[in-house]
Amino acid sequence: ALWTVYLVMLMDTLNFGIVFPLVPSIAKDFGANATLVGSMATCYSFCQMVATPILGRVSDRFGRKPVLLVSLVGATLSSIGTGLSTNFTMLVVARCVNGLSGGTIGVVNAYIADVTTREEKPTYMSYVAAANSIGIIVGPAVGGLLSSWGFAAACYASGGLSALNLLVAVPTLRESRWAQARDVTASLAANGGGGGDAAASAEADRRAETEARVPCAAWFLFMSGFLLILGFAAMESTVAWFLMDTYFNGDEKKSGQFYGGSFMCVGVVMFIFAGFIYKPARKLFGEKILIMIGTIVRAVGYMFQAFAPSPYLFVVAQLICVAGNQFIFPSTSSILTSMCHRSIYGRALGYQQALQALSRVLAPTMFGWAYDNITHEFSFYVCAGTTIIAGGLIWCALAFSSDLRGTRAPCAAEVMDNVERFERQPSVADSAGDVAPGTRSLVRSISSQKAAEAAEAA
Repeated sequence: ALWTVYLVMLMDTLNFGIVFPLVPSIAKDFGANATLVGSMATCYSFCQMVATPILGRVSDRFGRKPVLLVSLVGATLSSIGTGLSTNFTMLVVARCVNGLSGGTIGVVNAYIADVTTREEKPTYMSYVAAANSIGIIVGPAVGGLLSSWGFAAACYASGGLSALNLLVAVPTLRESRWAQARDVTASLAANGGGGGDAAASAEADRRAETEARVPCAAWFLFMSGFLLILGFAAMESTVAWFLMDTYFNGDEKKSGQFYGGSFMCVGVVMFIFAGFIYKPARKLFGEKILIMIGTIVRAVGYMFQAFAPSPYLFVVAQLICVAGNQFIFPSTSSILTSMCHRSIYGRALGYQQALQALSRVLAPTMFGWAYDNITHEFSFYVCAGTTIIAGGLIWCALAFSSDLRGTRAPCAAEVMDNVERFERQPSVADSAGDVAPGTRSLVRSISSQKAAEAAEAA
């Protein structure tokens, strides 16, 4: 079911890419000024900040699938609501609904963490960025094309895609391994299947869910994510103005077209790095060194943007930053889930996404003011500085997490217990589709070994 999860993420980004670039123009049609449009973007980020930790906790309790399906319903309603808006207030409400249902990336990463091993997590999480990049490339182009028939047409098309995504996800998206194992164990204990072992396992799972806490070291990762996205949001808030004022002599149309083209280049580079470069680079350098490389590359790229003599070199600097991002973010999500007990993956990733959304709430006002009153290059200096600090915080998290749950290999008894739970499930063949290849191979090899031992004993 991993392909379904990636499809959910792709459609979520495509939905955003189709509608979001058109929202300021729609708002201006209702008489809104730049301040009101900015406040609408802030409301969206604020709603996302509130929703992500709640969605994460709910997914830990009731499963990933219900939360993802509800989010798809919200995305569908928000797009249709945007198209139906007849005044600015209706538009803001529609975007708030989109923010409340748009915190899916944390749940998606939790799903991937559920069904992959420690070694597989970073690679599979990097594919989320690949799915996002396709939405970034295709979404604005589709939105621009559809807007020729009116803004409402683009919104309805976006809502239709979300509805189609929902229809595909309902029958094909299966619950992740952690929730499956928990439910099967609880069922066995309730029905007396498996005897005292099942009851003991169920009790142990309940106790783990109750006692699990987000470790202190995880807050280094939360703060690093806040700083990384703060820098990125600072750039987002001012780069369009920077291009127009620095390279295009105030020509809004030419600078806007150039910025749109550069955005598509960013999406292409994201896809290439996430889909084809991250995995071999991680194998070659290891996670810690790759994070260091990404930190340096990202900081250098932002400084290069501040001093780029032409708009084309500015885009080259942007792409350097993107390359650095793709070396950092998949690893941080993987490290976070390795620190935490599996019963709180959603909660931990929700906190991470909430702090990142908070940075998007703060950045537009802060750095818009700095652009007007300090210097046009200020946000790029901030991006470079926050990148270096964030890299240090990630290394602190790694240094303080050596004794945590995620870095300890499971003992033989734990592995055998997991295999026995897996074998007790009503349909192992169906469940196997939700388990990543490395884990599935391990289960099969141990099962074969157990069968051979039983035959030899007989």
